Amino acid sequence: MRQLQLDIEPQLDARISDFSGPSWGHVVDGVRQLHAGLMSRFYIYGGAGAGKSHLLSAICDSYLEIGKSAIQVSLLELLDAPTEAITALDRYDLVALDDIEAISGVPHWQRAVFHLINYNNEGGGQLVFSSRYAPIELKLELPDLQSRLTQAVSVRVPNGSLYADRQALVVSVLSRRGIQIDQQIVDYLLLHGPHQASVLLQTLEQLIQLLKGEKTKLSNVTLRQIYALIDEYR
Repeated sequence: MRQLQLDIEPQLDARISDFSGPSWGHVVDGVRQLHAGLMSRFYIYGGAGAGKSHLLSAICDSYLEIGKSAIQVSLLELLDAPTEAITALDRYDLVALDDIEAISGVPHWQRAVFHLINYNNEGGGQLVFSSRYAPIELKLELPDLQSRLTQAVSVRVPNGSLYADRQALVVSVLSRRGIQIDQQIVDYLLLHGPHQASVLLQTLEQLIQLLKGEKTKLSNVTLRQIYALIDEYR
């Protein structure tokens, strides 16, 4: 049978500290409860680009930092693989399943996730789920799985409409990476750039790469080019 290689290293550059904006307080509080062992299943949901995958990556990273095992898996990317691909995940301390809505209409994957929840629970592990939809909005053919997911502690992630949330995210990422960007550019990004956390981070990464090695004061022409790039991501 084909073996699927699953990488336990988070693929996205994110840390829990990045989500320090005021609207993220209830989400981060849930992560703290997760770390404290006060919950076994945590469900986050929100619109496309809201930063759910980045948050899952940050949660996994925070577990790895304290010596625990963690893995992040996109169910959307696994649909064409045999369900045995996730049978070994119950040995991890934390399993983060992204795109849970992808298994709607796919009963054999719903059964696989249901069994994973049971095995994970028996082994004292923890699970984090992410979706565009709240648990009660999922259209799953397996009632037992629907029940398990609705029993999880669930929180909606912010949509990025609050300036303070976007500012905290950008400032945190730049600070921990030791990167300085002209304040005019940062201000323009925060005011006129994308609001959703994921898209904002992607835009910021593009700017970092574009400005890498830039030592001199930027010309008006260069600034206009950068502003045009930011506008493309809106």
